[in-house]
Amino acid sequence: MSDIVMPPSAGGAVESRALTVYIDFKSPYAYLSIEPTRQLARALGVKLDWQPFVLDIPSYLGSAQLNKRGQVARQSRTPEQWSGVKYAYYDCRRYANLRGLTIRGTVKIWDTNLAATGMLWARQQGDEILQRYIDGVYLPFWKRALDVESNEVIEGVLAKAGASVDGFKRFASGEGSQLNSHLQDSAFNQGVFGVPTYALGEELYFGREHLPRIRWQLQGGRGPAPDIAYELVADDVVDPAEVRCLEVGVALDEAESYLAIPAILAMARDLDLVVNWYTLPARKHRSAPAADERSRGARHRHWRKENRQRDAHRYLQGMPESDVASATTRLLENSGIHLGTGEQGAAWVGSGYVGSPVFRVGEELFVGRQHLPLIRARFAAAVNVG
Repeated sequence: MSDIVMPPSAGGAVESRALTVYIDFKSPYAYLSIEPTRQLARALGVKLDWQPFVLDIPSYLGSAQLNKRGQVARQSRTPEQWSGVKYAYYDCRRYANLRGLTIRGTVKIWDTNLAATGMLWARQQGDEILQRYIDGVYLPFWKRALDVESNEVIEGVLAKAGASVDGFKRFASGEGSQLNSHLQDSAFNQGVFGVPTYALGEELYFGREHLPRIRWQLQGGRGPAPDIAYELVADDVVDPAEVRCLEVGVALDEAESYLAIPAILAMARDLDLVVNWYTLPARKHRSAPAADERSRGARHRHWRKENRQRDAHRYLQGMPESDVASATTRLLENSGIHLGTGEQGAAWVGSGYVGSPVFRVGEELFVGRQHLPLIRARFAAAVNVG
């Protein structure tokens, strides 16, 4: 089992031809990353080292459980946490629909440690069995048709994947459980806090939106580094946009908005789009209760903050974050862009937005510049239909 080390910098080429991928079966974002990651590996001849990482969701997003009628029976989430969870499912279903996958919201926060231990068992029996096991868990789980906390169910998935299951229950309750716990602690202590996370050489990347840069690094880091993107895969079926207008909300002091502007301008020019620009209202950050800084939740927030700083360093290419607001203002002015007021932005974004920039195509909402490939594809499909 391979460990990782924290990345000291944002490098270019790497010598390693192995890519470590951390996944959790209860993460729809990890589910959506599987096929794009496999496609990248096949295209470049890269070995994938799949590792389980079990999310402790209540430590940073609170918890909730539904009753049989689909109503919230118990919960411990703030309005901001609910906004994030609801948008996450909305977002993941959008991309699942592109390739005919099903993502149904779970009725509770599942304990996926047993499924992770099953993944370790499958790894020992070869990559083909491991890949069949991964698919054998993900597909039915997100249809609400798999109990990942049942020994008999996980053993059945392993057997169907072609794995020998003789001794699995003993492994799952002993050596395998201990190994899984060790791997979880090791990964978290070195900065893995969410999934999918990719470890490439000394670099950590959280989210499949970094696959373009990972590909660039694996190919030698030659030429300009690509921006983040949820790249479309071959099987994606994109519906055309029903409008010819794109609404964009930007936060002047956030690197994520600044980095999106050139691509938005290029798309508008290439596809002859009308773009209405708005200033996003200031995000409301409600103070969290005092907590032990050694707690899982506090450490999660620490790693998440470090991740954001690392990404800003990578993609701003050396520009200090303190310069972003003035650079964004100059870029907008030089491009002849006039922003609507914050009140207008709030009216169509809503007060619970979870990041920037924010896009609307008709009634469809997108948060983050990683969505630009799909937004462009929707408008391009409309042009081709027309």
